[in-house]
Amino acid sequence: MNTQPITLQLPIGLLAQAQAIAGSPEDLQNFLIQAIEHEIERCQSAPRMGFWEGVERLRAEMQAEGIEIDPDEIWGDVRDRSPGRDINL
Repeated sequence: MNTQPITLQLPIGLLAQAQAIAGSPEDLQNFLIQAIEHEIERCQSAPRMGFWEGVERLRAEMQAEGIEIDPDEIWGDVRDRSPGRDINL
């Protein structure tokens, strides 16, 4: 079972409806159905992005927010730099 949280992007009308729910189970069920239907429509209508487009978008977001990552700082100690073993042919 997947236990990751799900974030729904609700339109203003559904958001206002969520805030107005008084706790009735039927109202909550109807709201959740509408929210899930909206999210399914949004995901189906969104253009699919390839891996490289995703990398470029992430880089653009990081640059816009001023986030810099130094690969040597992250991966510097990962590689084994020892000469290895002798191979006799």
